Amino acid sequence: MGEETLFEYEADRSRSEIAAYLRALAAEIDGDGPVVFRDGEYAVAVGLPERAELDVEVEREYEDGTDESEFQIELEIEFEEGDEAGAERIDEPAEPAVGVQFSPDDEEHPEPSQGRFEVYRDRAGEWRWRLVHRNGNIIADGGEGYSSKRNAIKGLRSVQHNAPGAGVEEVE
Repeated sequence: MGEETLFEYEADRSRSEIAAYLRALAAEIDGDGPVVFRDGEYAVAVGLPERAELDVEVEREYEDGTDESEFQIELEIEFEEGDEAGAERIDEPAEPAVGVQFSPDDEEHPEPSQGRFEVYRDRAGEWRWRLVHRNGNIIADGGEGYSSKRNAIKGLRSVQHNAPGAGVEEVE
């Protein structure tokens, strides 16, 4: 049985950054379309079936001949590739950027956000997004409802992508 790695990412990140990545991944998995993984150069789109096998494993590994050890938490989602499920590399991903991706690993890496994006269904059954501070206050929202969760996520990803460093302008 052969194996092909379509996407792999490894970097040292804070707990907060890892949690943000896992939240983004959960939103993608819960969405209507494929789960998209990005590394800054290319992307891999994974179509998930409605049901899959989830394997969670916590391991302790010991260094040979020493008392030193390290822990690993492994999350694995396994499914058969078929009509509704599969993976493919996307060489030119569409904008706005959707999918899960860590920021580039560099000296100017920003501090983790004090807020989180939430995607939810409103009373009318439309999907919306909002930015919530860690104290629970709503900082911003999308201002409109979307017909699908995926479109709501695209809207919030567009804000994330297009607003870093945005200036403030007073309008009278």
